Amino acid sequence: MRAPTLVLAFAVFTGLLAGQTPAPRVEKSAYGSFQLNVDGQPFLILSAQVANSSGWKDQLERSWPLYQQLHANTAEIPVYWEVVEPQEGRFDFSSVDMVIEGARAHHLHLVLLWFATWKNGEMDYVPTWVKENPGRFPRMRNRAGEQVRVLTPLSTESRDADKRAFAALMRHVKEVDGDRHTVIMVQVENESGSLETDRDYSAEANKQFNGPVAPELLRALGKSPGKAAANWRQVFGPEEADEAFAAYSVATYVNAVAAAGKKEYDLPMYANVWLRERKNFERPGDAYPSGGATSNMLDLWKAVTPALDAIGPDNYVLDYIGYRSVLRTYARPDNPLFVPETMPGPLAARYMFYALGEFHALSFAPFGLDASLDPQYASMGLFDGLSANYRLLGPAIPEIARLQKANAIQVAVEEDRLTDLRLTYTQYESVVTFGTPKPSYGGLFGTGTKDKTGRALVAEVAPDEFLIGGFDALVKFLPRRSSELRRAQFAWAEEGDFENGVWKRTRLLNGDEVFFGIALPAAGKWVKVKLIAY
Repeated sequence: MRAPTLVLAFAVFTGLLAGQTPAPRVEKSAYGSFQLNVDGQPFLILSAQVANSSGWKDQLERSWPLYQQLHANTAEIPVYWEVVEPQEGRFDFSSVDMVIEGARAHHLHLVLLWFATWKNGEMDYVPTWVKENPGRFPRMRNRAGEQVRVLTPLSTESRDADKRAFAALMRHVKEVDGDRHTVIMVQVENESGSLETDRDYSAEANKQFNGPVAPELLRALGKSPGKAAANWRQVFGPEEADEAFAAYSVATYVNAVAAAGKKEYDLPMYANVWLRERKNFERPGDAYPSGGATSNMLDLWKAVTPALDAIGPDNYVLDYIGYRSVLRTYARPDNPLFVPETMPGPLAARYMFYALGEFHALSFAPFGLDASLDPQYASMGLFDGLSANYRLLGPAIPEIARLQKANAIQVAVEEDRLTDLRLTYTQYESVVTFGTPKPSYGGLFGTGTKDKTGRALVAEVAPDEFLIGGFDALVKFLPRRSSELRRAQFAWAEEGDFENGVWKRTRLLNGDEVFFGIALPAAGKWVKVKLIAY
Protein backbone atom coordinates (compact mmCIF):
# COMPACT_ATOMS: atom_id res chain seq x y z
CA MET A 1 0.00 0.00 0.00
CA ARG A 2 3.02 2.30 0.16
CA ALA A 3 3.45 2.69 -3.59
CA PRO A 4 0.33 4.84 -4.19
CA THR A 5 1.29 7.00 -1.19
CA LEU A 6 4.77 7.51 -2.64
CA VAL A 7 3.32 8.30 -6.05
CA LEU A 8 0.95 10.86 -4.52
CA ALA A 9 3.71 12.44 -2.45
CA PHE A 10 5.93 12.64 -5.50
CA ALA A 11 3.10 14.20 -7.51
CA VAL A 12 2.54 16.83 -4.81
CA PHE A 13 6.27 17.53 -4.64
CA THR A 14 6.67 17.86 -8.40
CA GLY A 15 3.54 19.97 -8.54
CA LEU A 16 5.10 22.39 -6.08
CA LEU A 17 8.28 22.42 -8.11
CA ALA A 18 6.23 23.19 -11.21
CA GLY A 19 4.74 26.22 -9.51
CA GLN A 20 1.20 24.92 -9.20
CA THR A 21 0.47 26.94 -6.09
CA PRO A 22 -2.26 29.43 -6.95
CA ALA A 23 -1.31 32.86 -8.17
CA PRO A 24 -1.76 35.74 -5.71
CA ARG A 25 -5.40 36.74 -5.32
CA VAL A 26 -7.55 39.28 -3.51
CA GLU A 27 -10.62 37.49 -2.23
CA LYS A 28 -13.71 38.49 -0.30
CA SER A 29 -14.82 36.41 2.65
CA ALA A 30 -18.33 35.48 3.67
CA TYR A 31 -17.99 38.13 6.40
CA GLY A 32 -17.53 40.82 3.75
CA SER A 33 -13.87 41.46 4.54
CA PHE A 34 -11.07 41.14 2.01
CA GLN A 35 -7.92 39.04 2.13
CA LEU A 36 -4.80 38.93 0.00
CA ASN A 37 -3.65 35.35 -0.53
CA VAL A 38 -0.12 34.53 -1.66
CA ASP A 39 0.68 30.90 -2.41
CA GLY A 40 -2.69 30.03 -0.91
CA GLN A 41 -1.94 31.70 2.44
CA PRO A 42 -3.20 35.01 3.89
CA PHE A 43 -0.69 37.81 3.47
CA LEU A 44 -0.30 41.41 4.59
CA ILE A 45 2.05 43.62 2.61
CA LEU A 46 4.49 45.26 5.05
CA SER A 47 6.48 47.33 2.63
CA ALA A 48 8.12 50.60 1.67
CA GLN A 49 8.55 52.42 -1.59
CA VAL A 50 11.88 53.73 -2.83
CA ALA A 51 12.22 57.16 -4.42
CA ASN A 52 10.94 57.71 -7.95
CA SER A 53 14.26 57.26 -9.75
CA SER A 54 15.68 54.52 -7.53
CA GLY A 55 14.71 51.48 -9.60
CA TRP A 56 18.31 51.08 -10.76
CA LYS A 57 20.98 48.57 -9.78
CA ASP A 58 23.33 50.90 -7.88
CA GLN A 59 20.51 52.53 -5.91
CA LEU A 60 18.81 49.22 -5.15
CA GLU A 61 22.04 47.57 -4.00
CA ARG A 62 22.07 50.17 -1.24
CA SER A 63 18.33 49.90 -0.59
CA TRP A 64 17.89 46.13 -0.28
CA PRO A 65 19.58 46.06 3.18
CA LEU A 66 17.23 48.85 4.30
CA TYR A 67 14.24 46.57 3.63
CA GLN A 68 15.81 43.96 5.89
CA GLN A 69 16.42 46.55 8.60
CA LEU A 70 12.77 47.57 8.27
CA HIS A 71 11.69 43.91 8.70
CA ALA A 72 9.62 44.36 5.52
CA ASN A 73 8.27 41.38 3.63
CA THR A 74 7.70 43.24 0.35
CA ALA A 75 9.39 45.96 -1.70
CA GLU A 76 7.59 48.50 -3.88
CA ILE A 77 9.83 49.28 -6.87
CA PRO A 78 9.10 51.38 -9.99
CA VAL A 79 9.26 50.00 -13.52
CA TYR A 80 9.67 52.66 -16.19
CA TRP A 81 7.99 52.57 -19.61
CA GLU A 82 10.80 54.70 -21.04
CA VAL A 83 13.33 52.06 -19.93
CA VAL A 84 11.55 48.86 -20.95
CA GLU A 85 10.57 50.18 -24.41
CA PRO A 86 13.29 52.66 -25.41
CA GLN A 87 12.39 52.11 -29.08
CA GLU A 88 8.86 51.40 -30.15
CA GLY A 89 8.21 47.67 -30.27
CA ARG A 90 11.66 46.76 -28.90
CA PHE A 91 11.51 45.71 -25.28
CA ASP A 92 14.33 45.43 -22.79
CA PHE A 93 13.32 43.80 -19.50
CA SER A 94 16.79 43.52 -18.02
CA SER A 95 15.90 46.20 -15.46
CA VAL A 96 12.84 44.19 -14.42
CA ASP A 97 14.87 41.00 -14.13
CA MET A 98 17.40 42.84 -11.97
CA VAL A 99 14.65 43.96 -9.58
CA ILE A 100 13.12 40.47 -9.36
CA GLU A 101 16.50 38.81 -8.78
CA GLY A 102 17.39 41.37 -6.11
CA ALA A 103 14.12 40.82 -4.28
CA ARG A 104 14.58 37.05 -4.33
CA ALA A 105 18.13 37.36 -3.03
CA HIS A 106 16.83 39.37 -0.08
CA HIS A 107 13.76 37.15 0.53
CA LEU A 108 11.25 39.82 -0.42
CA HIS A 109 8.07 39.85 -2.43
CA LEU A 110 7.53 42.65 -4.94
CA VAL A 111 4.88 45.14 -5.90
CA LEU A 112 5.87 46.60 -9.27
CA LEU A 113 4.85 50.19 -9.96
CA TRP A 114 4.16 50.90 -13.64
CA PHE A 115 5.29 54.47 -14.31
CA ALA A 116 3.90 55.10 -17.79
CA THR A 117 1.28 57.51 -19.17
CA TRP A 118 0.88 59.06 -15.73
CA LYS A 119 3.27 59.73 -12.88
CA ASN A 120 2.12 62.33 -10.33
CA GLY A 121 -0.29 63.87 -12.82
CA GLU A 122 2.36 64.29 -15.53
CA MET A 123 3.72 62.31 -18.52
CA ASP A 124 7.42 62.39 -17.64
CA TYR A 125 8.07 58.63 -17.72
CA VAL A 126 6.74 57.93 -21.22
CA PRO A 127 9.43 57.03 -23.79
CA THR A 128 11.16 59.76 -25.76
CA TRP A 129 9.55 58.50 -28.96
CA VAL A 130 6.19 59.34 -27.40
CA LYS A 131 7.23 62.74 -26.07
CA GLU A 132 8.69 63.79 -29.39
CA ASN A 133 5.58 62.96 -31.44
CA PRO A 134 2.67 65.06 -30.15
CA GLY A 135 0.91 64.69 -33.46
CA ARG A 136 0.53 60.98 -32.92
CA PHE A 137 0.44 61.13 -29.12
CA PRO A 138 -1.44 64.38 -28.41
CA ARG A 139 -1.18 66.27 -25.17
CA MET A 140 -4.00 67.78 -23.20
CA ARG A 141 -4.84 71.43 -23.70
CA ASN A 142 -5.84 73.81 -20.93
CA ARG A 143 -8.65 76.37 -20.99
CA ALA A 144 -6.44 78.75 -22.97
CA GLY A 145 -5.86 76.08 -25.61
CA GLU A 146 -2.21 75.62 -24.64
CA GLN A 147 -0.56 72.20 -24.65
CA VAL A 148 0.41 70.88 -21.21
CA ARG A 149 2.82 68.18 -20.00
CA VAL A 150 0.16 65.46 -19.89
CA LEU A 151 -0.99 63.05 -22.59
CA THR A 152 -4.68 63.31 -23.31
CA PRO A 153 -6.59 60.26 -22.05
CA LEU A 154 -8.79 60.51 -25.15
CA SER A 155 -6.03 59.34 -27.49
CA THR A 156 -6.42 55.73 -28.65
CA GLU A 157 -2.82 55.85 -29.97
CA SER A 158 -1.42 56.64 -26.52
CA ARG A 159 -3.72 54.18 -24.78
CA ASP A 160 -2.88 51.35 -27.17
CA ALA A 161 0.86 52.01 -26.94
CA ASP A 162 0.66 51.90 -23.14
CA LYS A 163 -1.47 48.75 -23.33
CA ARG A 164 1.05 46.98 -25.57
CA ALA A 165 3.95 47.89 -23.30
CA PHE A 166 2.15 46.86 -20.12
CA ALA A 167 0.95 43.61 -21.67
CA ALA A 168 4.53 42.84 -22.73
CA LEU A 169 5.71 43.55 -19.19
CA MET A 170 3.12 41.23 -17.63
CA ARG A 171 3.87 38.53 -20.19
CA HIS A 172 7.55 38.74 -19.28
CA VAL A 173 6.84 38.70 -15.53
CA LYS A 174 4.77 35.55 -15.99
CA GLU A 175 7.58 33.91 -17.96
CA VAL A 176 10.27 34.63 -15.36
CA ASP A 177 8.19 34.60 -12.17
CA GLY A 178 4.88 32.85 -12.80
CA ASP A 179 6.03 29.82 -10.83
CA ARG A 180 7.79 31.77 -8.05
CA HIS A 181 5.36 34.56 -7.13
CA THR A 182 8.05 37.03 -6.20
CA VAL A 183 5.81 39.66 -7.82
CA ILE A 184 2.49 39.56 -5.99
CA MET A 185 0.82 42.78 -7.16
CA VAL A 186 1.16 45.54 -9.75
CA GLN A 187 0.29 49.22 -9.58
CA VAL A 188 -1.11 50.50 -12.89
CA GLU A 189 0.22 54.02 -13.59
CA ASN A 190 0.96 56.39 -10.70
CA GLU A 191 -1.40 59.05 -9.34
CA SER A 192 -3.20 59.32 -12.66
CA GLY A 193 -4.78 62.53 -13.85
CA SER A 194 -3.63 66.01 -14.80
CA LEU A 195 -1.87 68.47 -12.53
CA GLU A 196 -1.92 71.05 -15.35
CA THR A 197 -5.63 71.47 -16.10
CA ASP A 198 -8.94 70.19 -14.77
CA ARG A 199 -9.72 68.49 -18.10
CA ASP A 200 -8.68 68.40 -21.72
CA TYR A 201 -10.01 71.41 -23.65
CA SER A 202 -8.98 70.25 -27.11
CA ALA A 203 -11.57 70.43 -29.87
CA GLU A 204 -12.26 66.68 -29.62
CA ALA A 205 -12.52 66.84 -25.82
CA ASN A 206 -14.96 69.76 -25.97
CA LYS A 207 -17.05 67.85 -28.48
CA GLN A 208 -17.24 64.82 -26.19
CA PHE A 209 -17.86 66.98 -23.11
CA ASN A 210 -20.82 68.63 -24.81
CA GLY A 211 -22.07 65.27 -26.06
CA PRO A 212 -24.10 62.65 -24.18
CA VAL A 213 -22.80 60.87 -21.09
CA ALA A 214 -22.41 57.13 -21.60
CA PRO A 215 -25.68 55.41 -20.60
CA GLU A 216 -23.81 52.62 -18.76
CA LEU A 217 -22.12 55.23 -16.54
CA LEU A 218 -25.45 56.87 -15.76
CA ARG A 219 -26.90 53.50 -14.78
CA ALA A 220 -23.90 52.59 -12.63
CA LEU A 221 -24.08 55.90 -10.73
CA GLY A 222 -27.85 55.83 -10.46
CA LYS A 223 -28.14 59.13 -12.31
CA SER A 224 -30.98 60.14 -14.55
CA PRO A 225 -30.07 62.31 -17.54
CA GLY A 226 -33.24 64.32 -17.05
CA LYS A 227 -33.56 64.73 -20.76
CA ALA A 228 -32.50 62.80 -23.83
CA ALA A 229 -28.76 62.73 -24.51
CA ALA A 230 -27.86 65.00 -21.58
CA ASN A 231 -24.28 66.25 -21.62
CA TRP A 232 -21.72 66.23 -18.80
CA ARG A 233 -22.61 69.63 -17.41
CA GLN A 234 -26.31 68.81 -17.35
CA VAL A 235 -25.72 65.50 -15.56
CA PHE A 236 -22.97 66.45 -13.09
CA GLY A 237 -23.56 70.17 -12.62
CA PRO A 238 -21.17 73.12 -13.02
CA GLU A 239 -18.89 72.22 -10.09
CA GLU A 240 -18.30 68.53 -10.86
CA ALA A 241 -18.77 68.22 -14.62
CA ASP A 242 -15.22 69.02 -15.79
CA GLU A 243 -13.62 66.77 -13.18
CA ALA A 244 -16.12 63.97 -13.77
CA PHE A 245 -15.40 64.07 -17.51
CA ALA A 246 -11.67 63.88 -16.77
CA ALA A 247 -12.17 61.04 -14.28
CA TYR A 248 -14.20 59.00 -16.76
CA SER A 249 -11.60 59.53 -19.47
CA VAL A 250 -8.67 58.62 -17.22
CA ALA A 251 -10.39 55.69 -15.50
CA THR A 252 -11.44 54.01 -18.74
CA TYR A 253 -7.90 54.43 -20.07
CA VAL A 254 -6.34 52.92 -16.92
CA ASN A 255 -8.83 50.06 -16.96
CA ALA A 256 -7.91 49.26 -20.57
CA VAL A 257 -4.22 49.14 -19.67
CA ALA A 258 -4.89 46.94 -16.63
CA ALA A 259 -7.12 44.59 -18.62
CA ALA A 260 -4.43 44.16 -21.27
CA GLY A 261 -1.93 43.22 -18.58
CA LYS A 262 -4.29 40.85 -16.81
CA LYS A 263 -4.95 39.04 -20.05
CA GLU A 264 -1.26 38.09 -20.06
CA TYR A 265 -0.85 37.44 -16.31
CA ASP A 266 -3.76 37.71 -13.93
CA LEU A 267 -2.09 39.25 -10.89
CA PRO A 268 -3.87 41.63 -8.47
CA MET A 269 -3.70 45.19 -9.76
CA TYR A 270 -4.54 48.54 -8.22
CA ALA A 271 -4.44 52.25 -8.97
CA ASN A 272 -3.09 54.73 -6.44
CA VAL A 273 -4.54 58.18 -5.77
CA TRP A 274 -3.15 61.62 -5.05
CA LEU A 275 -5.78 62.77 -2.55
CA ARG A 276 -7.74 66.01 -2.54
CA GLU A 277 -8.23 66.14 1.25
CA ARG A 278 -6.54 68.98 3.14
CA LYS A 279 -5.34 70.55 -0.13
CA ASN A 280 -6.17 74.25 0.29
CA PHE A 281 -9.19 75.00 -1.95
CA GLU A 282 -9.23 71.39 -3.20
CA ARG A 283 -9.39 72.49 -6.83
CA PRO A 284 -8.79 69.75 -9.44
CA GLY A 285 -5.80 70.29 -11.71
CA ASP A 286 -4.37 72.73 -9.20
CA ALA A 287 -4.24 71.19 -5.72
CA TYR A 288 -4.28 67.61 -7.02
CA PRO A 289 -4.39 65.81 -10.39
CA SER A 290 -7.81 66.09 -11.95
CA GLY A 291 -9.25 62.81 -13.16
CA GLY A 292 -7.86 60.57 -10.44
CA ALA A 293 -9.91 58.39 -8.12
CA THR A 294 -10.29 61.05 -5.45
CA SER A 295 -13.00 60.68 -2.84
CA ASN A 296 -15.53 62.68 -4.87
CA MET A 297 -14.79 60.60 -7.99
CA LEU A 298 -14.41 57.20 -6.34
CA ASP A 299 -17.90 55.96 -7.23
CA LEU A 300 -17.27 56.81 -10.87
CA TRP A 301 -13.89 55.08 -10.91
CA LYS A 302 -15.29 51.93 -9.29
CA ALA A 303 -18.04 51.84 -11.89
CA VAL A 304 -15.66 51.77 -14.88
CA THR A 305 -12.55 49.91 -13.65
CA PRO A 306 -13.51 46.22 -13.31
CA ALA A 307 -9.94 45.19 -14.20
CA LEU A 308 -8.63 46.79 -10.99
CA ASP A 309 -8.74 44.81 -7.75
CA ALA A 310 -8.41 47.94 -5.64
CA ILE A 311 -8.00 51.70 -5.58
CA GLY A 312 -5.57 52.76 -2.88
CA PRO A 313 -5.07 56.17 -1.25
CA ASP A 314 -1.60 57.67 -1.06
CA ASN A 315 -2.34 58.92 2.43
CA TYR A 316 -0.20 61.84 3.54
CA VAL A 317 -2.89 63.52 5.64
CA LEU A 318 -1.16 64.51 8.87
CA ASP A 319 -3.95 64.81 11.45
CA TYR A 320 -5.33 61.54 12.76
CA ILE A 321 -8.97 62.48 12.19
CA GLY A 322 -8.32 63.23 8.54
CA TYR A 323 -6.07 60.20 8.12
CA ARG A 324 -8.72 57.85 9.48
CA SER A 325 -11.38 59.55 7.37
CA VAL A 326 -9.39 58.75 4.23
CA LEU A 327 -8.98 55.13 5.31
CA ARG A 328 -12.72 54.91 5.97
CA THR A 329 -13.54 56.37 2.54
CA TYR A 330 -11.45 53.81 0.64
CA ALA A 331 -12.27 50.76 2.82
CA ARG A 332 -15.54 50.03 1.05
CA PRO A 333 -17.57 46.86 0.56
CA ASP A 334 -16.48 46.99 -3.08
CA ASN A 335 -12.89 48.10 -2.45
CA PRO A 336 -10.23 46.39 -0.32
CA LEU A 337 -8.00 48.88 1.47
CA PHE A 338 -4.38 49.12 0.37
CA VAL A 339 -2.13 51.98 1.52
CA PRO A 340 0.52 52.04 -1.22
CA GLU A 341 2.12 55.28 -0.01
CA THR A 342 2.24 57.17 3.24
CA MET A 343 4.63 59.39 5.13
CA PRO A 344 7.53 57.93 7.11
CA GLY A 345 8.15 58.88 10.73
CA PRO A 346 6.35 58.45 14.05
CA LEU A 347 2.92 59.38 12.66
CA ALA A 348 3.01 56.44 10.26
CA ALA A 349 4.02 54.08 13.08
CA ARG A 350 0.85 55.04 14.95
CA TYR A 351 -1.46 55.36 11.96
CA MET A 352 -0.52 51.89 10.75
CA PHE A 353 -2.48 50.49 13.71
CA TYR A 354 -5.59 52.33 12.53
CA ALA A 355 -5.13 50.98 9.01
CA LEU A 356 -4.66 47.32 9.94
CA GLY A 357 -6.93 47.18 12.96
CA GLU A 358 -9.85 49.49 12.26
CA PHE A 359 -10.02 49.30 8.48
CA HIS A 360 -8.47 45.91 7.68
CA ALA A 361 -5.81 47.28 5.33
CA LEU A 362 -4.00 44.64 3.31
CA SER A 363 -0.88 46.73 2.81
CA PHE A 364 1.04 49.58 4.38
CA ALA A 365 4.03 51.28 2.80
CA PRO A 366 5.85 54.52 3.62
CA PHE A 367 7.45 56.38 0.74
CA GLY A 368 11.16 57.07 0.29
CA LEU A 369 12.89 54.27 2.17
CA ASP A 370 16.23 55.20 0.62
CA ALA A 371 16.00 58.64 2.24
CA SER A 372 17.72 56.85 5.13
CA LEU A 373 20.88 56.89 3.01
CA ASP A 374 20.95 60.70 2.95
CA PRO A 375 23.08 62.05 5.83
CA GLN A 376 20.55 64.81 6.58
CA TYR A 377 17.86 62.19 7.26
CA ALA A 378 19.91 59.27 8.54
CA SER A 379 20.00 60.53 12.13
CA MET A 380 16.26 61.26 12.25
CA GLY A 381 15.17 57.63 12.62
CA LEU A 382 12.35 58.12 10.10
CA PHE A 383 11.64 54.39 9.90
CA ASP A 384 12.39 53.30 13.47
CA GLY A 385 8.77 53.09 14.61
CA LEU A 386 7.66 51.29 11.46
CA SER A 387 10.56 48.87 11.76
CA ALA A 388 9.39 48.01 15.27
CA ASN A 389 5.83 47.54 13.96
CA TYR A 390 6.95 45.25 11.14
CA ARG A 391 9.20 43.25 13.47
CA LEU A 392 6.32 42.66 15.89
CA LEU A 393 3.49 42.19 13.40
CA GLY A 394 5.23 40.37 10.55
CA PRO A 395 5.47 36.92 12.14
CA ALA A 396 1.83 37.22 13.26
CA ILE A 397 0.42 37.87 9.77
CA PRO A 398 -1.68 34.65 9.51
CA GLU A 399 -3.26 35.35 12.91
CA ILE A 400 -3.83 39.04 12.15
CA ALA A 401 -5.41 38.12 8.82
CA ARG A 402 -7.70 35.64 10.57
CA LEU A 403 -8.71 38.24 13.15
CA GLN A 404 -9.29 40.85 10.44
CA LYS A 405 -11.52 38.37 8.66
CA ALA A 406 -13.52 37.83 11.86
CA ASN A 407 -13.68 41.59 12.54
CA ALA A 408 -12.19 40.86 15.96
CA ILE A 409 -9.52 43.56 16.19
CA GLN A 410 -9.80 46.89 17.96
CA VAL A 411 -6.97 49.37 18.37
CA ALA A 412 -6.06 52.18 20.71
CA VAL A 413 -3.64 54.82 19.48
CA GLU A 414 -2.22 57.66 21.52
CA GLU A 415 -2.91 61.13 20.21
CA ASP A 416 -2.49 64.56 21.74
CA ARG A 417 -4.52 64.62 24.98
CA LEU A 418 -5.94 61.18 24.24
CA THR A 419 -4.24 59.04 26.86
CA ASP A 420 -7.02 56.68 28.03
CA LEU A 421 -9.15 54.89 25.44
CA ARG A 422 -12.00 52.50 26.21
CA LEU A 423 -12.71 49.50 23.98
CA THR A 424 -15.89 47.41 24.26
CA TYR A 425 -16.14 43.66 23.64
CA THR A 426 -18.71 40.91 24.09
CA GLN A 427 -18.38 40.46 27.87
CA TYR A 428 -15.61 42.88 28.83
CA GLU A 429 -14.43 46.42 28.46
CA SER A 430 -10.81 47.39 28.18
CA VAL A 431 -9.08 50.66 28.92
CA VAL A 432 -5.76 51.29 27.22
CA THR A 433 -3.63 53.89 29.00
CA PHE A 434 -0.60 55.71 27.65
CA GLY A 435 2.06 57.13 29.95
CA THR A 436 2.48 56.80 33.69
CA PRO A 437 -0.96 56.71 35.36
CA LYS A 438 -1.60 59.42 37.95
CA PRO A 439 -4.55 59.72 40.33
CA SER A 440 -7.23 62.32 39.85
CA TYR A 441 -10.95 62.63 40.42
CA GLY A 442 -12.50 59.58 38.77
CA GLY A 443 -9.51 57.27 39.03
CA LEU A 444 -6.10 56.87 37.40
CA PHE A 445 -5.36 58.63 34.13
CA GLY A 446 -2.48 58.35 31.71
CA THR A 447 -0.07 61.25 31.41
CA GLY A 448 1.03 60.44 27.87
CA THR A 449 4.38 59.30 26.55
CA LYS A 450 7.12 61.74 25.63
CA ASP A 451 6.74 61.35 21.86
CA LYS A 452 3.19 59.91 21.65
CA THR A 453 4.43 56.42 20.81
CA GLY A 454 1.60 54.45 22.45
CA ARG A 455 -0.27 52.07 20.18
CA ALA A 456 -2.00 48.81 20.97
CA LEU A 457 -4.01 46.10 19.26
CA VAL A 458 -6.52 44.23 21.42
CA ALA A 459 -8.27 41.36 19.66
CA GLU A 460 -11.13 39.27 21.05
CA VAL A 461 -10.12 35.67 20.40
CA ALA A 462 -13.09 34.39 22.47
CA PRO A 463 -15.51 36.23 24.79
CA ASP A 464 -13.04 35.79 27.66
CA GLU A 465 -9.74 35.53 25.75
CA PHE A 466 -7.73 38.31 24.16
CA LEU A 467 -4.58 38.79 22.13
CA ILE A 468 -2.78 42.01 23.02
CA GLY A 469 0.13 43.52 21.14
CA GLY A 470 1.75 46.90 20.83
CA PHE A 471 4.01 49.50 22.33
CA ASP A 472 4.09 51.91 25.29
CA ALA A 473 0.66 51.05 26.66
CA LEU A 474 -1.09 49.57 29.70
CA VAL A 475 -4.17 47.39 29.07
CA LYS A 476 -6.77 46.75 31.79
CA PHE A 477 -10.11 44.92 31.78
CA LEU A 478 -13.45 44.99 33.63
CA PRO A 479 -16.76 43.25 32.98
CA ARG A 480 -19.15 45.30 30.87
CA ARG A 481 -21.43 47.65 32.79
CA SER A 482 -24.43 45.51 31.85
CA SER A 483 -22.94 42.55 33.73
CA GLU A 484 -23.92 41.55 37.27
CA LEU A 485 -20.21 41.01 37.89
CA ARG A 486 -18.01 43.98 38.78
CA ARG A 487 -14.39 42.82 38.68
CA ALA A 488 -12.02 40.83 36.52
CA GLN A 489 -8.79 38.95 37.04
CA PHE A 490 -6.48 37.01 34.78
CA ALA A 491 -7.01 33.26 34.80
CA TRP A 492 -3.68 33.25 33.00
CA ALA A 493 -1.52 35.63 31.01
CA GLU A 494 1.18 34.35 28.72
CA GLU A 495 3.85 36.30 26.95
CA GLY A 496 5.03 34.95 23.64
CA ASP A 497 5.89 35.40 19.99
CA PHE A 498 4.64 34.17 16.66
CA GLU A 499 6.68 31.93 14.41
CA ASN A 500 5.16 31.80 10.93
CA GLY A 501 1.81 32.63 12.44
CA VAL A 502 1.98 29.99 15.18
CA TRP A 503 1.88 31.19 18.79
CA LYS A 504 4.88 30.22 20.93
CA ARG A 505 4.58 30.89 24.65
CA THR A 506 7.78 32.16 26.21
CA ARG A 507 6.63 32.59 29.81
CA LEU A 508 3.60 32.90 32.09
CA LEU A 509 3.06 36.30 33.67
CA ASN A 510 1.80 36.87 37.18
CA GLY A 511 2.44 38.97 40.24
CA ASP A 512 3.95 42.38 39.51
CA GLU A 513 3.72 41.79 35.77
CA VAL A 514 -0.11 41.70 35.75
CA PHE A 515 -1.18 43.38 38.99
CA PHE A 516 -1.84 46.74 37.31
CA GLY A 517 -2.76 45.30 33.91
CA ILE A 518 -0.79 44.18 30.87
CA ALA A 519 2.10 46.55 30.25
CA LEU A 520 3.44 46.79 26.70
CA PRO A 521 7.01 48.13 26.68
CA ALA A 522 8.61 50.57 24.25
CA ALA A 523 10.20 47.61 22.44
CA GLY A 524 6.77 46.03 21.97
CA LYS A 525 5.47 42.56 22.78
CA TRP A 526 2.58 40.10 22.47
CA VAL A 527 0.51 38.79 25.38
CA LYS A 528 -2.43 36.37 25.42
CA VAL A 529 -4.83 36.48 28.36
CA LYS A 530 -7.87 34.63 29.66
CA LEU A 531 -10.19 36.53 32.02
CA ILE A 532 -12.42 35.58 34.91
CA ALA A 533 -15.21 37.93 35.99
CA TYR A 534 -16.49 37.98 39.58
